Amino acid sequence: MDERRMAVEQIQDRPTQLCVAVSGPGHRRGVHQLAGAALLLSACAIPFGWVGLAAPLVLLFLCAIEVTSGWRRGLAYLGAAVVMLLAALGVVPGSERIELLPAYTDASGNLISAGFNPGKAAIATGVLAFMLRRGNWLCGTDLRHVLLAIVIPSLCGLALFGLSPKFAAVILAALLINFLVVAISEEAFFRWILQRGGERLLPAAHWLIALLVTALFTFLHTGWAASAPALIVVAVAGLTYACLWWRTRNFWACVLAHGGINGVHMFLLPYPLPA
Repeated sequence: MDERRMAVEQIQDRPTQLCVAVSGPGHRRGVHQLAGAALLLSACAIPFGWVGLAAPLVLLFLCAIEVTSGWRRGLAYLGAAVVMLLAALGVVPGSERIELLPAYTDASGNLISAGFNPGKAAIATGVLAFMLRRGNWLCGTDLRHVLLAIVIPSLCGLALFGLSPKFAAVILAALLINFLVVAISEEAFFRWILQRGGERLLPAAHWLIALLVTALFTFLHTGWAASAPALIVVAVAGLTYACLWWRTRNFWACVLAHGGINGVHMFLLPYPLPA
């Protein structure tokens, strides 16, 4: 691992101001900040129902990961993964998809709706509350890696499915929702929790962890990508996200690449990918 990635990992391992200090004069202030943030995020239960409580739970688990070690940190990773998975898969009451605008349809069979999964929205809200205080923003040197991570799966999709250009206001709205909900929630689960946690558990097996996370990413998309060519595109995208994380150690780089690929899919590829 090069010096840049090591330096970024050292920064990532520092507790954020929002997280509770383990000891010292900042402990009480940290507790109050965290409790206040969690209480505020609990308001997500008002529009979303029980699944909205994923927002404060995600925040609490993410903070616990930063200030614990050993088996306690392992439990925090596990707790975050379970909450995210249950909320995203729609098994918690209040998970019914919310549609904001009439769907875009055309004669080519494209169907794009501007709606969102409330569970993923709750996850993204908790993750944003954590990440906005944490920082770890994009570096200029990361952008070329992000661009490459967008181009490779896009070319794969174009080669397998051809071009299907389209444009409408509802697609722009759908892309914005995709960035704020889908990209943030999925990258938090696959990159920040599974891949980062796996690398901490098995630091010498980062490539094995990347492949396992990519396999899970592909498997969890089988309901949407219902053909072998579609699954190939999904697998290539998942692997590029995993490689991008390994290279940059930057959560926001992975979110930008994930949203960028989804944008190419919406505007230039058949949507959804044909079965």
